[in-house]
Amino acid sequence: MGGLDKNNFLNQIGKDKNGEGHGDILIWKRKAERYLCLSGLQYTILHPGGLIDPPSTSKTMELILDVDDKLMQNEKKSIARTDVANLCIAALTESGGQSVSFDCIGRQLDEGEESVSSAEETLKAFLKEGKTCDYALGPKGM
Repeated sequence: MGGLDKNNFLNQIGKDKNGEGHGDILIWKRKAERYLCLSGLQYTILHPGGLIDPPSTSKTMELILDVDDKLMQNEKKSIARTDVANLCIAALTESGGQSVSFDCIGRQLDEGEESVSSAEETLKAFLKEGKTCDYALGPKGM
């Protein structure tokens, strides 16, 4: 998430005050992802939001998946590390050979609200929608 934003702090690492120098880490990561997509290999690419460590005993977040940085519009853009791990496992067991690239965050559940979907169910529903990141949206030269 945020990979094409020139002002994202990860794209600023290695640059001087004038914006010159090496950097653009997330842009180079997207270029590598696009190469993988064009390779003909099966893949699942996850773009998690900010990683957090909520108490492991509570299931307090609902997984939200989307594409092309649409989740950047959310006020909170974090996800539990355990949820990312569960999505990775779900990708291995539930993808059915379908290649996909997506963004993922968690939504904090309100008091008394229960998450109705596991990582597997969330990923299966997302795969049925047929969405995947559009790597043609990047800057020229990608």
